[in-house]
Amino acid sequence: MRRLSGPPWLRWPRSGSDDDPYWEAFINRPPVDVRNMVTEIIGKAPEGNVFPTPSELHSPQVMSRHVKELALYLDAQLAGIADLGRLDTELSHGYPFAVVCAVETRYDPYTAQGFGGQAAVQAGQFVTFILAAWIRELGYRATMKIEVPREQRERLAVAAGLGTLTGDGRLAVAKYGTGIHVADVVFTDLPLVADG
Repeated sequence: MRRLSGPPWLRWPRSGSDDDPYWEAFINRPPVDVRNMVTEIIGKAPEGNVFPTPSELHSPQVMSRHVKELALYLDAQLAGIADLGRLDTELSHGYPFAVVCAVETRYDPYTAQGFGGQAAVQAGQFVTFILAAWIRELGYRATMKIEVPREQRERLAVAAGLGTLTGDGRLAVAKYGTGIHVADVVFTDLPLVADG
């Protein structure tokens, strides 16, 4: 039996175990009621209004740096900007830029549907929700409510300079390999400079 250290309220095994049914359920078993998932709550939260008077901006280069620094401050591991005008006009929905953030994950959230498997989705939603709200407070349109399939998210991540696609079409980055989750994409008209 594995020995756990620390105070009793912190003695949850952090690495998991193949023979631990509670860990298996925590990672893989989807909740009976999706309203118990924070990701469901954040996903359905209404977005705020755009401030009516746009803020004066220093330059697109400086704003790009500030957007990416804020994403990293909010615990994204990677952040980049894609120019949608050069990529796909159908995907853009009238927005010129996409801010793409990624968070590290041990479990693939698309296959691990339990609370633990969805931790990366929750972390990514936290980053993009606040980032989009901050951009709207600056007086520019920003939304994370446009549904983007996984394949397109990962292609946008490549366009934003975050990594490359593997042979099977998965995003791979230098530091985390394929252990990375691309969060909801923030579409915006904030003047930015694209990466990649």
